[in-house]
Amino acid sequence: MARSAPELPPPHYYAAARSGHRRSSSSSPVASCAVALLFLLLAAGGGAAALFVLYHPRAPAIAVTAVQLPSFAAANGTVAFTFQQLASVRNPNRSPLAHFDSSLHVAYAGGEVGSMYIPAGQIDGGRTQFMATSFTVPAFPVAGPAASASAAQPATISVPASGPSPHVTAALVEQPPVMEVESLLVVKGKVTVLKVLTHRVEATKVCRIGVSPADGRVLGFRC
Repeated sequence: MARSAPELPPPHYYAAARSGHRRSSSSSPVASCAVALLFLLLAAGGGAAALFVLYHPRAPAIAVTAVQLPSFAAANGTVAFTFQQLASVRNPNRSPLAHFDSSLHVAYAGGEVGSMYIPAGQIDGGRTQFMATSFTVPAFPVAGPAASASAAQPATISVPASGPSPHVTAALVEQPPVMEVESLLVVKGKVTVLKVLTHRVEATKVCRIGVSPADGRVLGFRC
C-alpha cells in the first residue's frame, strides 16, 4: 500500500518562525542590560545610604561638668565675680571636627553681663575634649531680694534650752535668697566628610546657675 508524502508547511511558516527567533534573540541583550542597570542603581543607592549613615555630619555633644565663682564681690546693690566653667565636648563624627567662633556668655535677668571667645582647635573623630573657661564679669546691678541679701548681716536667733519653738524651726530651715544667672556655651565648627565635602555644625548648651548673693557660693546648676 503506497504511503502519501507528509504534507509540508507552507513557505510563509518558515519565514514567520525565523523572524520570531530573531526578535527573541535581539530582545535578550536589552533585557540583560536593563537588569544590570537596575542592579547598579540599587547598589549605588545602597552605598550612598551606607555612606550617609556612617559619615553624616552631626553636631558635637556638650556636657557641663562644673561651675565655680572663685572671686565674688557685692556692694551697693551690685555684684562682680569671676566665672569659671568646665565642659566636655564630644565629636560624634568619624572625621575630625575643627571648631572656631565658639564662645561662652553669662546673662542675668535676660541681659548679657559678660562673655569670652574660645580659642579655635580640633577634636578628632569619636574623641572628647574638655574646655575650661574663665573670665571676669564686671559689676552689674542686682534687683529684688538678692540685692538686699547681699548687704544684709546674718541675724542671731536665740533658742531656749527646752528646744526651738515651731516658728523658730521654720526660720532656721528657711532657704536663703538665690541669684540665678545663665550661661550659654556655643560651639561652632566644620566637619570634612571623605576629605571632599565640608559641612558646618553648631551646638549650644544653656545652664541655669543658682548663686548665693551673700558670698557667691554656687548652690547648684541645671543644664
